[in-house]
Amino acid sequence: MASPIPAQDRIPFFQKLVFAAGTNADYLATILTTNYIWMPFFNIGLGISPMLLGGVLVVLRTWDAITDPIMGNLSDNARTRWGRRRPFILIGAITTAALYPLFWYLPAGFTSTGQAVYLIGVGIVYFASLTLWSMPYYGLQLELTPNYDERTRLTAWMTLFGKVIGLAGGWILALVIAAGTLAVHGVAKPAAERNLGEQFFAWIQPLVALLGRAAPDEKPIVVGMRAVCWLIAGGILLFGALPAIFVKERYYAVEASKQPRETFWQSVRESFRCPPLWALIGVSFFLVLGVTSMSGLWQYVNIYYVNQGDIAKAAVIAGWKSTVILGGIALIPVFTWLGERYDKRTVLILMLSISLTGHLSNLVLMTPKHPYLQIIPGFFESCAIAAIWLFLPSMKADVADWDEERTYRRREGSLNSFYSWFIKASLTCSLGLGGFVLELSGFKAAAASQPAEVTTRMFHLYLFLPVCIWAVAIVIACYYPITRAQSAATRAALEQRRGRV
Repeated sequence: MASPIPAQDRIPFFQKLVFAAGTNADYLATILTTNYIWMPFFNIGLGISPMLLGGVLVVLRTWDAITDPIMGNLSDNARTRWGRRRPFILIGAITTAALYPLFWYLPAGFTSTGQAVYLIGVGIVYFASLTLWSMPYYGLQLELTPNYDERTRLTAWMTLFGKVIGLAGGWILALVIAAGTLAVHGVAKPAAERNLGEQFFAWIQPLVALLGRAAPDEKPIVVGMRAVCWLIAGGILLFGALPAIFVKERYYAVEASKQPRETFWQSVRESFRCPPLWALIGVSFFLVLGVTSMSGLWQYVNIYYVNQGDIAKAAVIAGWKSTVILGGIALIPVFTWLGERYDKRTVLILMLSISLTGHLSNLVLMTPKHPYLQIIPGFFESCAIAAIWLFLPSMKADVADWDEERTYRRREGSLNSFYSWFIKASLTCSLGLGGFVLELSGFKAAAASQPAEVTTRMFHLYLFLPVCIWAVAIVIACYYPITRAQSAATRAALEQRRGRV
């Protein structure tokens, strides 16, 4: 049972909100881009092979994973008047936003090899810039409070922001297609007959047409994304810069600025010898693998199995599904309360079990006869995503205390980057797996419609693949060793040794 959180352990409310808003930058820069836009834009819109696209993402995610430990160690060793993390966060937000539009202005006339080389070249610079932001940001998260439950309350706010911005994932295709149609055709109705929404679209149509720059026979998804990408880049800049400007580093002045620097390989060795971190890595690896493989494949199942190739209708259903998932916001206080009453591990296992059961309900609810019923399982599946945002980051902060007791250093950046390396490996596997599974199903982007055996095979892969993966995550979660009592004992030992922070 939790005790009341002492005032000195609480994160100031404004800083808590501003930091939590930073998760939106990560979502826009990674999840929205690779899970919801990448395949539809380049495969359906431009006709690039899903295997080739999956291969490009594998290369980029591998590169991303390589740069994470380097940036984590650099962040831990930095000593500036503004702290260890904040300068990197600000610079990374600016450069990542500036680079983002380059993906969607793919030069014309390239061969398939040329397209892949271009995407890899842009992606290497882009993901290096994103690492410059993300590793210090998530390292900073682990040092904002020493309190077991305040850490969960912080991640509850991060989960809230993550769910709200998750609307963008569900509605992004509908928005992109609407923007593309607007850029090419404008608003069809005469001015006197337009409603307020249509009047607004008529007002912004010249700007959308300028940014989209439609070429002959281009699909709306291609034209629209060239306009929408600027909005996404603006969001990355805004949300990414806020934590650097307004959030303070708790441990820097008292402890971190005075501790000795550690070499890169020393950092890797010490992270490797942290058993609780390995348990979190195992859970997160399979959790992310299941979520990412599911979300990427779901778009195709929704378009071709449920809606028989009607991408516009499928995009609207995707939007409503993401809206219903917002109902999971009501569960955030419930799971937070459970996390303060029981151990975090227990509640994490509960959330994963609910997600697995909800996903299996697609067996009867995902059907071409009733396409909107597939919205219902989304509410339960969102518990897995909530688990990523709510408890795993909070548990990482507990691991940082465990590590400090043994290494005598605050190594949040190194621990988080070591953890992140395996998450990026999971994303790499899932993105490669997504392209492979799509190819395995027999899907052909050039075909006007897909054969029934292809769409049925696609549906079964979507249904059972995440179940097997999430089951592994649940088993590993049972072996996470840090309980509430153990966390309290670790904190007491640290404060006796170096005082309160």
